[in-house]
Amino acid sequence: MVSALPLCDVLIDRAPRNGQQNMAIDEWLLQHVSDVPDRSFIRVYSWCEPTVTLGYFQDGAQELDPRLVKCPRIRRLTGGGAILHDHELTYSCVIPQTHPLARTPTSLYASVHRAIIVLLARCGVECCMRQEAAEVPRDTGTGTDPFLCFLRSDPRDVVLAQHKIIGSAQRRRRGRILQHGSVLLRASGLTPEIPGVADLSANFNIDDFERFLPETLVTAVAADFRLMSDVPEIALD
Repeated sequence: MVSALPLCDVLIDRAPRNGQQNMAIDEWLLQHVSDVPDRSFIRVYSWCEPTVTLGYFQDGAQELDPRLVKCPRIRRLTGGGAILHDHELTYSCVIPQTHPLARTPTSLYASVHRAIIVLLARCGVECCMRQEAAEVPRDTGTGTDPFLCFLRSDPRDVVLAQHKIIGSAQRRRRGRILQHGSVLLRASGLTPEIPGVADLSANFNIDDFERFLPETLVTAVAADFRLMSDVPEIALD
C-alpha cells in the first residue's frame, strides 16, 4: 500500500458504455490528474456491445479476424494488442507524476496485478503472474505478435492454467500514467477459444469479485479513497 498518496478517487461506472465514451472518459481522467497532483483515479467499467479496441501503436491495417469485422472498433490510448471487450470488466488506473509508482512505471503492473490475484484467491481462484508460473511459453521466434492481446504473452500477465485472464497496458504522458486492464470473466461467443475465469474455474465467485474489485485496485495505489458520484459531463463532451 502506498502511504504517500492519501486519497484515490474511485468511479464505478455502472452504465455500460460504447467504445468512444469509454475511451473519452479515460482520456479525461489522464488529463485531469495533472490538475489534482495529490490524487489518483480508479475506474471500473463495462461495454454496451462487443467492441474491439486497438492498441495505440498497433497497425490498424493488420488483418482482422473475420469474426470481429462487425464489431465497433476504436483506438485506445494505451499500447498492446487488440482486445475484444465482451464478457469482461475493464479498469483504468491513473496516477500523477508525483506518485511513487510513477518513478518505475512497470512496478504499477506488478502492484495492480498482485492485488487482483489476492482478490481472485478470496473468490475461489488460484492464479499467478506468468513469470511465476511453472511453465513459461518460449518465444517462437516468428517476430510477429498475434493481433489479439489475449493471445500474446508477457511476464506480467495474470494466468490461470496457462491461460491469460488479465492483461494490462500503459500510456505515459508527461510523467502521468494511464494503465488499462481487462479481466476476462467468460469467453466471448465470437472467440470461444479464449477462456475466461469462470470457464476455467467452477469455484469462481463472480459476484464478490465484481463487488470488491474497485477497492482492491485502490490498495495497489493509495491508502484511502472516496467514491465519485458520476462521470463528469465534461468527459463526454
